[in-house]
Amino acid sequence: MRKGIALLAAAICMALMLIGCGNKGEQQGKVVVTIACSYSPTDVGCQIIDKSIDEFMKQNPDIQVKKIWFDRDYQTKLMTMIAGGNPPDIFRIAPDNVPTYVQRGVLEPLDEYIAKSNALKLEDFFPQVLHKYKYDTQSKIVGKGLTYGFGTDWSPDCTLFYNKDMFDKAGLSYPARSMSWEEFRQTAHKLTTGEGGQKRFGCLISNLPLLIAQNGGSVFSPDGKRCLLDSPQAIEAFQYMVDLRVKDKVMPSLSDMQNSNQLQLFQTGRLGMFLSGRFYVPIVQEQVKGFKWGVAPGLYQEKRVNIVTGPFGWVMSGKVKHPEAAWKLMEHLVVGDCEKELARAGYNIPVIKEIAESDLFLTNPNHPAGFNKIFMDEVPYTIPSPLTPYVPTDQWQRAISSEMDLAYLGEQTARQAAINAAREINKLLVEGMKK
Repeated sequence: MRKGIALLAAAICMALMLIGCGNKGEQQGKVVVTIACSYSPTDVGCQIIDKSIDEFMKQNPDIQVKKIWFDRDYQTKLMTMIAGGNPPDIFRIAPDNVPTYVQRGVLEPLDEYIAKSNALKLEDFFPQVLHKYKYDTQSKIVGKGLTYGFGTDWSPDCTLFYNKDMFDKAGLSYPARSMSWEEFRQTAHKLTTGEGGQKRFGCLISNLPLLIAQNGGSVFSPDGKRCLLDSPQAIEAFQYMVDLRVKDKVMPSLSDMQNSNQLQLFQTGRLGMFLSGRFYVPIVQEQVKGFKWGVAPGLYQEKRVNIVTGPFGWVMSGKVKHPEAAWKLMEHLVVGDCEKELARAGYNIPVIKEIAESDLFLTNPNHPAGFNKIFMDEVPYTIPSPLTPYVPTDQWQRAISSEMDLAYLGEQTARQAAINAAREINKLLVEGMKK
């Protein structure tokens, strides 16, 4: 009995000590906000975010930000934290995951915070960067409903990069306007030279949804419930890509791509043209030293279309412990000094129109001359990449890739690849709508 009383007394003393510690923390006025993201110490964007959070804590001494940086397996570790009931207050995700997280009740809707904010106004953003962070849980429509997050930097991801030296050797003028599919094909033919391991390829293009949109089609119906890859517009896009690789032989083959990736081919002067975004400019600047290169507007067919696949961005946990403090940090990251520093570094296009159009970015003399304007001129033609809430993006993309590979290998036609991909993805959609 005495032993039990002693244990009870010890427990009470311990509880009082903990309460005292809690009160002491409250008296100091400190609240803790946890933040998580994938982190690389050599990445300029990560360095800017890390430093900016330190500056935030100096400006807000009552808030302690606990950084949870993962250098690998970020998604797996994040999901483990969420499943364990202890998610970070703020964390970074790919926008295609928003519907899944919302359906699981993981995310905090931000509209009430936005309505009270003096710093963050939705009309200040490029609309393309908000699209995938909005989701209507009733209709299950992406791009409508409540707002669940904000991207922090973005780009028209299918803008043309080209090797100026290869253009010079072929006697071609540098591209200064948007090229049609046929013009792109003909230019790729003129840039393609040599054989075997030394062959120089005119182009590399892999974004099938881009071509479908340029041809007036869509991957999915507006409600995301049906795959439309068996449409005439999509079949023509499949055919165009297969012809570039198999018939025209102006693109690296599947075996070529096993030995070298896109950057390696471009870096070694074996690739004339490819499509990518503003984020790729610092990478090419660092890696490509042996020749001159440039950027130019993207392609068109029935329409001039570019695509943004991101932007990755910040969201708030539905279990946030100190929502007001967390929102204050969110504002700092999205529209405050952090976004301005990213713009100054030329990491990507800022999500805030005013910052993107300012001297910090558009005419920054430390950025490659004229490049920012080329990407900004693509903005009016840029649409969000396809997204359905019923099937994960990587899953339907794998279905397309598998069918395309069979067409590249000559085991089926481009038309069959399109029809088979549509059939397979529609099966996945049926299963997804049952959940």
